[in-house]
Amino acid sequence: MRQRGLAVRWLPGGVLVAALLAMTPAIAAAAPQPGSPARAASPLPKITEIPPGSGSHGYPYDAATTKASFPGAPTINLVRYGYVEREFLMSGTTNIYQQSGWWGPDGRWNVSVAQSGVPYTTRLLVRYPTNPAKFNGTVVVEWLNETTGGDQDPVWSEIYHQVLAQGYAYIGVSAQLGSMTEDKTWDPQRYGALGDSGDGQSYDIFSQAAQVARADTSGLLGGLHPATVIGTGDSQSAFRVDTYVNAIQPLSHAFDGFLAIGRGAAAAPIGNGLVAFSPIPAFIRTDNTTPFIQLDTEGDIEELGAALIRQPDNTDLRTWELAGASHIDVHEGLYEGNTISREVPNLPAPRCVFGVPFNGGTLPDSMGVYELEDAALAALQKWIRQGVAPRSGNRIATTPVFNIVERDRYGNALGGIRLPDIQVPTGTYSAINFFQPSQESLSPAQLLSLLESIFTTLSTGVITNTTLRDEGLCLLEGFYTPFSQSTLTALYPTHSDYVTKFIAAAKNDLASGFLTKADYNQAVAAAEKAPIP
Repeated sequence: MRQRGLAVRWLPGGVLVAALLAMTPAIAAAAPQPGSPARAASPLPKITEIPPGSGSHGYPYDAATTKASFPGAPTINLVRYGYVEREFLMSGTTNIYQQSGWWGPDGRWNVSVAQSGVPYTTRLLVRYPTNPAKFNGTVVVEWLNETTGGDQDPVWSEIYHQVLAQGYAYIGVSAQLGSMTEDKTWDPQRYGALGDSGDGQSYDIFSQAAQVARADTSGLLGGLHPATVIGTGDSQSAFRVDTYVNAIQPLSHAFDGFLAIGRGAAAAPIGNGLVAFSPIPAFIRTDNTTPFIQLDTEGDIEELGAALIRQPDNTDLRTWELAGASHIDVHEGLYEGNTISREVPNLPAPRCVFGVPFNGGTLPDSMGVYELEDAALAALQKWIRQGVAPRSGNRIATTPVFNIVERDRYGNALGGIRLPDIQVPTGTYSAINFFQPSQESLSPAQLLSLLESIFTTLSTGVITNTTLRDEGLCLLEGFYTPFSQSTLTALYPTHSDYVTKFIAAAKNDLASGFLTKADYNQAVAAAEKAPIP
C-alpha cells in the first residue's frame, strides 16, 4: 500500500530459519533440580527505572525518533499523542531449558530444566498513555531483534501509528545476549549492568516481561493494569516466539495472544544460536489455546521456506500471507533507517542492485506490510477480548514442487492477501533484491543457506562487517519497479478510473479485516493524489 513516507532501510528483522522448539515454562518456582520438569513462574524480577538523561547519549537505544536523520525520515511526538517513554532495568533469575523427549514437526515439544536460578539483568523500553482513560487495556510486548548487530524494534516500527492512535501500551524487551551486548557497546554508562549467560535464558526473560507488565511492577506502566498482554516478534524474534508458543506458553500462560511476523520453515533453538536444523518444517501445535496470528510475506515464502510450514487454520491459529511484500518493507526501512542513522551515524545504508536510489542507498519494496500488521493487531485484540476470530487469508499461489511463487503478466504474485496496491497495481513488487548481480541466479535453497550464513555471522551484538550486513539486507528488502506510462494509460485511461478501482479494492480489504479504517483512509487519500495515469 501507500507508505507513510519513503526511507531507506537498514534493517531490523533479520532472518534465518530456526529450529526445533522445545522449551517450557516461563519462570521456575523454587530451584528444581537439573532434568526436572519446568514449572510455573517464580517471584517477579526487580524493576528499576533508568534515569532519563543518564549515559553518554542521554536517551535509550531505540528511543522514539524526534528528529529526522535524513529528508523524509519519520519522527514521533509522543507528547502530542499523550504518551510517555521510560526505560527500566529488569533483574532476576531464570531457568535454562533442555529438550525433553522427541521433538517432531507437530510442535508438541517438552522441555526440562537444565539449570535454575541463573541471574540476569536486561532492559525494558516502555511507552504508554499518560491518561488512563486513553488506555485500551492491552500491552504489546515485543521481543527486540538482535540479528544484524543491533537491538531493534521492527514490530514497533510498523505498528506505532496503530498503537498510539488506539491507546495500546508497548514494552520492548532485550531478551537475548546480542541485544544486551549492542546496548552496552553503544552506551556502557547507561547499560553497563546488562548481561546474562546466553540465549537459553531468553524465554524466561520474555515471560517475566509479560508478568511485570501485567502486575505494573514498580509503576512500570504508570499505574495502568492491562487486561490483555500480547507477545510479538519479527524475523529471528518471530522464530523464538514460535518456539515460545509451542514449548513455554503451555506452562507459563504468560500471554493472552501472539503475533509473529516473518518466520521461516523452522523455529528457534532452545538455547544459543540462530537456527537449528530439526525439525523442518516446524508447525504450531494444534492444541495451542492462545490466539495466534502468523504473518508471512512473499519474501518469506521465497527466501525462508515459509510455504513449508503452511497448516490449516484452527480455533486459535491464523496464518496470513501478504502478496507483493518483502521481508522488510519501505515503511519499516524508513523508521529503522532513521534510528540507526542516529545510533550509528557512520553506518551507510545498503546499496542494492535494484531499486530507487535514496539517501545513499536504495529503497525497499513499497508493499505495505505495516498495514497488514496494523490489521493483525486490531484483529488479535478483538479475538482475545470478544472471541471474534479473524478471517482466514488466501495462500500465495505457488507451484506444487519447490513452492515457486506464481505470477501475473506484470510479474506480481498471484493469490495471498492482496492489498489495494497489488489489486490495482502501478508497478511490479519484487520481494528479493541483491547486493551483487551474480546472486540473481541463486535457487531458493541457496538463498536460504546464504541468509543463514550471513546472519549467523552477524549475530554478535555489534555491527562489525558492514558489507556482509548490506548483502543480507538487500536480499530481505526487495524493490519496486514503476510501470511505464504506456502501461499505466492502458490499465487506467483516466485518473478517475484508477481511483474508482482502488477504492473498490480498499473497501473489500477493509470489510475483510485486512485494513484498518485509518489505513484505508490514508491509502484512499494517497490514491486520489497520485499522478495516475
